[in-house]
Amino acid sequence: MAEAISVKSFLANAEQHLRVGDIILSRSSTFSSRAIRWATGSAFSHAALVFLVAHPDEGFTSSFLLESVRGGVGLCNLRDYVGGRTPHAEIVVLRLEGEQFTEGYFKKVRGLMLDHVKSGYDYGRVMRLGLSTVFSLRLGWFTISKGKRRSMEHAVSTTSRKLHKWVPPQFICSGFIQYGLAKAAEILGITANVMLKDGLSPDDRDGILAVTPEDVARSPRLTWRFAIRRGWVHQVRSYDEALKRVAR
Repeated sequence: MAEAISVKSFLANAEQHLRVGDIILSRSSTFSSRAIRWATGSAFSHAALVFLVAHPDEGFTSSFLLESVRGGVGLCNLRDYVGGRTPHAEIVVLRLEGEQFTEGYFKKVRGLMLDHVKSGYDYGRVMRLGLSTVFSLRLGWFTISKGKRRSMEHAVSTTSRKLHKWVPPQFICSGFIQYGLAKAAEILGITANVMLKDGLSPDDRDGILAVTPEDVARSPRLTWRFAIRRGWVHQVRSYDEALKRVAR
């Protein structure tokens, strides 16, 4: 796909462009998106994982994302991000590639993340607490005192956990994806590096949760695929090229 194509065509032929396990980063003009980008020093404010890819020939015409949001962990339609006359978000698509990253691996990632939808622990409540004014103020303070690149890690590590010995104060959207990638690799014995942030250890649980959309965007382990803005889809090969497309 050398030339830009319409979102309508992209979604209708999603099986040609997307894979289960692709990572979606998004940004919008809303206050919350701008605030998150400021606090984390990121060009993007949200992350999600491609959960199912549409196959129109099988009668399945929508592609779904698995994401962690204020209301809890759940699924959303990709069309809700970029479809319609006035799309509410600009997105980019990145991919983790390598011979060890098989369909089976991404099925395990997807299963581990989906399991939190029906978890016995009250993750919805935990997330609402994590996104409360207190957490926001803490994140803002660390943004000023520690710098944007380390603000999320400090905010996560200083938030109390009372429900379980390791229940995240919230599933930061990009940290949730990093959790799934790392846990699946551990279970399946994957030796390839799946840590999206350089220097991050698989044993650093706070660090995993604190992975930001910017860490994902800057990861040398991901391949850039597409940038989507205002109804058009462009192939991109780098962070800078993607930003030129979505941050106009």
